[in-house]
Parts: sequence; C-alpha cells; structure tokens
Amino acid sequence: EARAAGPAGAERGKPVGESRTLADHGTPRLRSGEAIAAAAGALAGLPVAARLINCCRPEAIAAALPELIALGGPVGAYANGFTSIEALKHGGTVEVLHARHDLDPDAYAGQAVDWVEAGAGIVGGCCEVGPAHIAALRDRLEQAGYEISGAA
Repeated sequence: EARAAGPAGAERGKPVGESRTLADHGTPRLRSGEAIAAAAGALAGLPVAARLINCCRPEAIAAALPELIALGGPVGAYANGFTSIEALKHGGTVEVLHARHDLDPDAYAGQAVDWVEAGAGIVGGCCEVGPAHIAALRDRLEQAGYEISGAA
C-alpha cells in the first residue's frame, strides 16, 4: 500500500506520511510481521513528511518509538484503547474487541506525553480514545510547556 500511495501523493506535490499499526505484544513489528525499518524501506527515495504508529496499544508504541525515531524525520503516534485488536479479522467489526478499563483520559495522556518526551512531535488518539482523552492530553502538554499546533 505504501509503495502505491506514497508515489501517488508525491507526484501530486502532496506531503507523504506513513502510518503503520503494530502487533500488540512482543518485539515491535507490524501486524503483518515486518520490522519497522524494513517496512519504512517501501518509501525509500520519497520525501516522507512524517512516520507514525497508529491503532495499537500505547505500550507497543512506547516500545517501538526508538526504532521509528532512528529512521529520521518527524514521528508521531496515536494509540487505540482496546485490550488488543488481534481478534479483529479482515472484514470483521469492533464488536469482537474489548475496551481497556485502565486507560482513562489521564492515563492515556500520561502515556502520550511520554511519547512526546521520547521525541514524538505528533500525538493523538485512535479507536476508543475520545474527546475527553484528547482534552486531557492537550492539558498535560500545555502544563508541561509544549506548544500545541494544528487543528483542534
């Protein structure tokens, strides 16, 4: 997908960002099994505006950020609030998933601020992370002295 979408965006003068989801447990890897650096190679030669990790557990993001940061350029992350999405099969729906009860807005904000402190410049939320989570994240970042930019 990256090899198709990346060049299409670049040919049209659009910034190319890549965002990939990770396995929920174990060594940081894409859900399809590839290492992060190997998957990033799919866009070699293209000007990548940002590299992101999305729709996985916050803990998976924390484990993967050093490798993502080592690739260079802006990085970011937006986690989901599920216990795991491993049960979600192609064509399935989120009814088979379970929300985490330990990831209230304050807990999520704490994890996301840790990502920023580690070097992420783009943070947000995915499934089961709602407006209250994002408001708490914004408040924590502002209290820590970070400048908030972009659309709210």
